[in-house]
Amino acid sequence: MSSTSFAPRINHVAISVDADVLNDEGRAALLDFYSEVFGWTEGDNSTEKGNPLILVTGEWRQFVYLLPAKDDFMVTPDMDHFGMEVSSKDELMEILERVKVYQGKDDRVHITDVGTMVTHHNDGEHTLTNVYIEFLIPLWIELQYIERRSED
Repeated sequence: MSSTSFAPRINHVAISVDADVLNDEGRAALLDFYSEVFGWTEGDNSTEKGNPLILVTGEWRQFVYLLPAKDDFMVTPDMDHFGMEVSSKDELMEILERVKVYQGKDDRVHITDVGTMVTHHNDGEHTLTNVYIEFLIPLWIELQYIERRSED
């Protein structure tokens, strides 16, 4: 690799979703939930085929791409997911609180309990705090905060 390059990294997740989930009502619900809870915004789909819903998760090139499908849409076992890292445990808890508030008005929101575990890597031990969240798409989101453990 040159000094200006980087290792390949994930910049989006593309999921074929039941077209009924991406009707006008479903799109509005998805946009409302993911913008209220995570701050995601709707991306421009004007150059895309099939009328996908593009949820921008950070920079414009970081997104979840939801493509409506009539027959061949993703069906996953419970708890299949993708992970998102947050910058602090407080941030994780703030997002979780927004999810719980939203769940109070929409019972299609699913949440697990917050978990904590110690992970081991070459640079030492880390504490992983996580929670899983699911709403209308076939993949859960695992929120993670990873903190290096002190040497004590």
